[in-house]
Formats: sequence, structure tokens, C-alpha cells
Amino acid sequence: MNTPVFSPHGVISTTGKLPCIVCCTTPQADWRWLPQALNDKPRQWHFCVATPLNFLERWLQHPNLAAIRTSWRAIRLVQRNRADLLVTNHPTLTFWCALFGLLQQVSVEHVALGFYRPRIPHGLHYVLAQWVYSSVSRFIVHSRAERQFYSESLGIPCGRFEMQHWSHPTPDVSLTPPLVTGEYICVISDRGQDHRTLMAAIARLPEIPLVLVTPRGRAIGVPLPPNVILQSGITATARLNLLKHARFLVLPLRQPHQPCDAAMLVTAMRLGKTFVTANLPNVSDYAFHNSNAILYDAGNPESLANAIRELWQNVIQCEILGENGREFVSSFCAKKTTHHCFSQLLTRHGL
Repeated sequence: MNTPVFSPHGVISTTGKLPCIVCCTTPQADWRWLPQALNDKPRQWHFCVATPLNFLERWLQHPNLAAIRTSWRAIRLVQRNRADLLVTNHPTLTFWCALFGLLQQVSVEHVALGFYRPRIPHGLHYVLAQWVYSSVSRFIVHSRAERQFYSESLGIPCGRFEMQHWSHPTPDVSLTPPLVTGEYICVISDRGQDHRTLMAAIARLPEIPLVLVTPRGRAIGVPLPPNVILQSGITATARLNLLKHARFLVLPLRQPHQPCDAAMLVTAMRLGKTFVTANLPNVSDYAFHNSNAILYDAGNPESLANAIRELWQNVIQCEILGENGREFVSSFCAKKTTHHCFSQLLTRHGL
């Protein structure tokens, strides 16, 4: 069996030199089930979880002090245990682990799981990011379009990027009452969404209520039609509630290769919701026209309005597409995807 080593406050000694894997993760992704799942041979596991430990770490978000502290501890564990593999699961953790590894001249295979940067920095920040990320051995991204986008944007060979479907579990909201009563469709806003086309389309559909969820302080930049209900700065649980009780999701995109919110698409499908989104390469690994979604021509308000109207008027089609989406994520975005990904990583590195 494996020898899991949980070391929240330091290094735990083990007898002999086992293959050593250090996992640096966010509190939302608990990978400590992996030693029991991957028990084909003895291995040493260390888990560093970026949980805030004090008021300052909980209050200050930029910079993320918990991520910085945890990344430093992960690199020290790699050094002291001569680890064979370092795995990170968030871009912030990936950046700080890679930076501290370079500064400490630590040589280790570093794999970044779930790498997602919707915006590439500019100027000196870009130079620093390019230098730091160039030390990462392999990036696991959530779409094939992202492989090209990150490779071209960061100047890193495309062969270092590998596509895996997003597979984080969705919290249970089945028993929570709806925050908005009645029938509606839902848009959960993120960077890179085409609000101008969305508002032009929804203005043509005054009979369809739209709940628009935005981060606090994020400007839409266009007037809102009367049938749009704005929800700004709400919690993740509230966003999930609105999605759960919506008729379907709308994801208006405009950039063909810029990373989209794959997590939102997978979450919607897990909840049995179909969605309307632009026919672009960055959703081609998740959205299939008339199978689990309805696709429209990007930047075309009339095409988007027709797609929304088609789904709104056909409840049976909406349910069928939603069920197809649920089957898709159960096959390609389940917990076993993470298990398979880790198993491949260990095999490649002879661990």
C-alpha cells in the first residue's frame, strides 16, 4: 500500500527512500484520497493545502498570503525530501512554487494541473511570468484551444500543454429553495463574455426573464433591458442556487481561443442544465450543437436571440439536452478523470 505523509507543520521522516510526490493544493481540492486510490506500489505523499491560518491571510486577497506561504513550504518539502514530482492545482500556487523553485535552484518535475489564466500579464509582469512558467514541466489545461493560446502567449512549446476535461465536484444544492422565483434563464458573468451581444439579443425577447450574475464592482458597459435581473457580488453558493433553478444557462463568448469558464459549463451539465453558447473553438470540447447545447454565431445578436427563443419555447428539448450533458460529464468529467490523470503522471515519471 502507499505511505501517505501528511505534513502540515513540517517534514515527517520515513524509513528508506520511497518515490516522493508533493501536492500543493487549494482548500477546495482535497486530493488526500489519492494515496488510497493509487495503491499499486509504495509511495511517499506530502500534501500542502493553502488554507488561511490567521486573520491577515483570510482578509488580504492580493497578494494571496496563504498561497505564498504554502508554496514556500511545498518547495522546502521538495528540497528536504528530494521529491520526484511536484503537482500544483491552481495558477497562483503554480506561479509561486515555480518562482521559489527557481530562486532556491530546486530541480524537480513540476506539473500544473488545471492551469487557467484568462488574462496574460503585460510589461515586466509578462517577462516575470514567462521566466517563471518556463520552468514548469507540464501544464494540464481544460481545452485544446487553451493549448494554443497559452503556448503562443507565454512562448512555451505547445508540447508541454496537455488537455484534460475539468472534473472538480459540484456541491449539493438540491434542497435549497430558489433565490429567484418563477421561470428564468441565467448568465454567470466572467471575463471575456460578450455582454453587448447578449443585451442586444435579450432586448428582442422581453417575455424571457434573464438573471445576470456579476462579480462585485464589475461593470457591464451596456444598458440593461427591463427583463434583466442583476445579481452582483453574491456568494458561490448563491450563484449555484441561481443556476440550479434556471431553465438553462447562457454563456456569451467573443474570443475564439481565450480560455472560457469550463468549470461553469461542467457544473451546469452536472445539474442537468443545457446551455446556449457561441460556436467557438474554446468550447468545442464541451459544447455539441443539438446534443447537449445550442450554439449560435459569435457576435450576432439575432443568432443568439433565436437560440434562446428555441430553447425557451421547447421544454422537452431543453430537458433532453440537459440529460445528455449530465451523461457527458459522468463519462468525461468525473472524479475518475483526476484519478486517471494522476495515474498517467506517475507512470510517465516511473513512480
